[in-house]
Amino acid sequence: MPTHIQTSDFHVTLIGSGTLGTLVAEALVNLGYDLTCIISRTLASAKRLANTHGIRSCTNSVSEIPHNTNLILVAVTDNAIATIAREISELQLNFNQLTAVHFSGTLSSDVFEPLMRKGAIGISLHPFQTFPRSKGPNPNHKHLFNCYFGLQSSEIEGLEIGKKLAHDLGGKVILVPKEAKTMYHIAAVMTSNYLVTLTSLAAEVFSALGLNHKDAFKVFEPIMQTALTNMRSASDLSESLTGPIERGDAEILRRHISELSEQMPHLIPIYATLGMETVRVAIHKGSIDPAEAGKLLGLLEEAARRESET
Repeated sequence: MPTHIQTSDFHVTLIGSGTLGTLVAEALVNLGYDLTCIISRTLASAKRLANTHGIRSCTNSVSEIPHNTNLILVAVTDNAIATIAREISELQLNFNQLTAVHFSGTLSSDVFEPLMRKGAIGISLHPFQTFPRSKGPNPNHKHLFNCYFGLQSSEIEGLEIGKKLAHDLGGKVILVPKEAKTMYHIAAVMTSNYLVTLTSLAAEVFSALGLNHKDAFKVFEPIMQTALTNMRSASDLSESLTGPIERGDAEILRRHISELSEQMPHLIPIYATLGMETVRVAIHKGSIDPAEAGKLLGLLEEAARRESET
């Protein structure tokens, strides 16, 4: 970590008071950052967050960013960032001393191009973490501890500032090339959002036992935790694969397909698709030979074809 960048160097304006903005504000205040202004679309929301942390200024207008601000953190939805960048570029700020950071998984620092043209540094710093909007307990800033931050900036100093912010927030850094931002975010969606979808589908299947989703998850959680532990300790992810495909058990697969076809045919496409990908993993692991793989793929492809024709 470069030693010349100090926490005291920054005079911070935070735009966005949602879940992530709230966590970042809490963390920065605890770390001793000079968080001077909170901006939110709704003034009440900005006031609430500012009052919580004793922040001097709050507003619902980007035009009221304090003139001494040299670090702007933009914690808003992706489709609002470009507009905010344009609005900031029209202000009378010292852009040569300004750094702008957003937390989007898909957008690069190029979204700050109106500011960068004037001398500002743009940074994309995405926490590879999920922040659910739920009725459960509100997460605190420790929710960011040990998560990775996908960091991208076209400036060396931007990378240094991004690393400091990530480390100060308790995280680690993975550098993301600008051209790989979308692929990076696809991986985030697959490991988080689609995990929820897959678990929900498994709970739907478990309804045959008369269990609701909450009770089904109690059954799922230990095996899911063990699978994660196995993946963590494996030198290659394929080593942690178990189950009928890993064993080349075509008869079990045939039974699964038959039962789903009768009871939940709408799940055949996802079951078959995941099964075919699992065959690839098993081949990579070396637990099945080409003949076994061909037999399994034939069953899965035929099941998917039949369902698509109904």
